[in-house]
Amino acid sequence: MRGARKRLCSALIVAYGLFSFYAAYTVFLRPRRTAAPRPPHRDRRGPRDHVAVGNEEWNPWEGEEKSELVASQQRYEANLKMIKNARSHLEQTSLRVQIWGKAAIGLYLWQHIFGGHLQPADVTAQWREGSQKAGKTYFSFITGPSVVPGYFSVETENVVLVLNGREKAKITYATQWLHYAQTLIQTHKIQHVAVVLLGNEHYRNFPVVEPTWSMLHDPRSYLCNFLGTVYKNSSRETLMEILKQDGLDKLCWIAAREQWQPQETNESFKNYQDALLQSDLTLCPVGINTECYRIYEACSYGSLPVIEDVMTPGDCGNSSMYHSAPLQLLKTMGAPFIFIKNWKELPAVIEKEKKMSLQEKIQRRKKLIEWYQNFKAWMRQKFINTLENSFLPSDKG
Repeated sequence: MRGARKRLCSALIVAYGLFSFYAAYTVFLRPRRTAAPRPPHRDRRGPRDHVAVGNEEWNPWEGEEKSELVASQQRYEANLKMIKNARSHLEQTSLRVQIWGKAAIGLYLWQHIFGGHLQPADVTAQWREGSQKAGKTYFSFITGPSVVPGYFSVETENVVLVLNGREKAKITYATQWLHYAQTLIQTHKIQHVAVVLLGNEHYRNFPVVEPTWSMLHDPRSYLCNFLGTVYKNSSRETLMEILKQDGLDKLCWIAAREQWQPQETNESFKNYQDALLQSDLTLCPVGINTECYRIYEACSYGSLPVIEDVMTPGDCGNSSMYHSAPLQLLKTMGAPFIFIKNWKELPAVIEKEKKMSLQEKIQRRKKLIEWYQNFKAWMRQKFINTLENSFLPSDKG
């Protein structure tokens, strides 16, 4: 009996040993087969926290995870495309132009035509600068008393030089800038130079004005305005005489002076802006030039310019097609202004103005402001196209 028990125990030990060796072989030594992928199992009885199906586990969020993975991949591809487009956009910047603003018209060019900003905003700062990209061109602009020949960094090979080319006191200074630019060309520091010349008009740092509802729709207190210098033996004296007839000066905002004042005060500047805003018409008699900033400043406020359409001394209005015809650009662009040859025509203009309804004046203001915005956009594009066509290498052999 005892021997039988020993044999049974020995058999069990041997069986246990064989089973252990087989288990060890199965777990550690037997080569694994790659299981064929199986479709995810869905339990129609509803989701469970943990369900085993064969050798796989069912993940109730598997569909959402796949959707998120697809969305993440799409976001990655979109960002990659955006980066490529931005890089391509930078590569398309074929031209870099530095504008040296050494005359008042440079500020009008940059702030009004280009819609650019300057830092610092203080108009009395010694150095002001700004930059922007337009078309294929990256523009930078510098201005201020500290911008003098040879004492600033020339950052590009293409330069636009804005000068006062008519006022005698500025001609010598302008010539120095031209000689400086010529030297830079000769020493291969720059390749191209364009020059913008300012006539004898004084820019008053007029701000960029955004149209408001009240500017367009409110009735205005005055039929017309004129704030300016009345020169001896000029048509402006005739204008003042006409305004005093029949009390027209009582219907308009008139502030005349006998001598031009070079320094604009805060009070005089505010009065000027208020006059434009509160008048339906802005009278624009010729001064030293036929064209002046007053025309464009009036447009900003929706005050229709009444322009004396006559030539002043000089050749700016003469050409082979238009002899003694000033304001050719404005006329070509269809400016919706009132052009008169003599201020004796003004009473008829004022009489017609009295009969206009507010609604008619509102429509006229909208038309004027829209035209001025389109005019600035056209001038900007024309300026850019001219530079790119002149400065960029031609594809033609």
